[in-house]
Amino acid sequence: MPVNIKIINDLKIFITQSATQTELRALFTHSKTDFSRDRKLGFERLVLLLINFFRRSYSIEIAEFYNWLEIDELTVSKSAFCQQRMKIKDLFFACLNEVLVQSFYEHYGQNIKRWNGMRVIAVDGSIINLIHYDEVINHFGTQSNKSDKKFPMGQALSAYDILNGIAIRAELYPVKISEQRMAQHWVQYYESDMLLIYDRGYPGFISFFLHENKEQPQPYIMRCPLRFTYEIRDFVISNDTDTMVSFRANKYSSDELYKQGFFVPIGSTINVRLIKVILDDGTIEVLATNLFNQTDHPQGIFKELYFMRWGIETNFSSIKNQLQLEAFSGQRVTTIMQDFYITFFLSNFQAIIAKPCEKEIALITSKRVHQYKINKNIAYGIMKNRLIDLFIHRNPEKILRHLEELFIHYLEPVRPNRKYPHSRKNNKSRSKYEALTNYKRAI
Repeated sequence: MPVNIKIINDLKIFITQSATQTELRALFTHSKTDFSRDRKLGFERLVLLLINFFRRSYSIEIAEFYNWLEIDELTVSKSAFCQQRMKIKDLFFACLNEVLVQSFYEHYGQNIKRWNGMRVIAVDGSIINLIHYDEVINHFGTQSNKSDKKFPMGQALSAYDILNGIAIRAELYPVKISEQRMAQHWVQYYESDMLLIYDRGYPGFISFFLHENKEQPQPYIMRCPLRFTYEIRDFVISNDTDTMVSFRANKYSSDELYKQGFFVPIGSTINVRLIKVILDDGTIEVLATNLFNQTDHPQGIFKELYFMRWGIETNFSSIKNQLQLEAFSGQRVTTIMQDFYITFFLSNFQAIIAKPCEKEIALITSKRVHQYKINKNIAYGIMKNRLIDLFIHRNPEKILRHLEELFIHYLEPVRPNRKYPHSRKNNKSRSKYEALTNYKRAI
């Protein structure tokens, strides 16, 4: 049985058990009576409707969904759909994505891509624009622009497996919650074979301590602001490119760690290795790490290793633009959270079912100048509706192979080391849509 069919079967089992097992259904719904009766839009069918790239008007999406199933769509109204979706907690879709990720690692096993035996995980955040609705504002909060106009926003945080192209964890928080605090809370959940890569904004004694003081130390690399501490400032102006320093706990660090169950007296020290990286334009960057063995991890590897984290930036761009995360399908906190988890699920699902294409793409493009990859934007468009068939068709292998053939038909070149100045388009109009020169929506 193909590996991806095993993964799809795991997802189908989880969805079915969530719908049919009373205790599990109670965990994912708001009332014991929710989905207890057989309706035209039951739990399983509703889940498939919501994960089918649900981005357009309710009437169009519902009509197309039931037409694809060859069922009379007039039997389900927009009102009935809205009432049904509010019965499912967003927790279900968070768990659905977790099942997908764990199933991927389990079934791909030795074929998981690693660096020096480790999974490379980039951790980063992004601001998410939300709907201007009182319930949303009260939950997520607002941020102001230069004219003091307030906009509802949320703070997303993602942990992204760079080499395998999947987000192993993603959450959406109120905008005022610190990225660093959220990232620190996540440290306890990472596995020991994960190398975590962070950008600026994450280093600090608390972060260093939490990574080092686990049952097995959690490998990390963090980029440090050049004026972060006097240790960093001294290192920048020195001739050293690789050194060990000790950071000391101040009162704030000691108090915060005490709240988390650690007794760390003021003045306690923790060792950190500092690496100096010189960019092509001469700019200096400083990386902090607990990869202390200079034989296994020489100074020269860190520049390329750190900049692998750019993959999470690309993933956030795909999540926001190609999968249209911010085009939320509802105005309630529950629907926003549902959409958030579903969007990351779809991104991961596409990446996983495209895995078998990699060898074939390498073969058919071996004589070309550039390497090639699947055009994700088109792939998402291809998956709409066909995703339903993967879960309900008697022969999902046939559907899966057809998807793979379509993916391979739409490739785009990978052009390394492209460096163009970033110019943000400020010519926003008051209309709902804007024509862009380099992007057309596919879903």
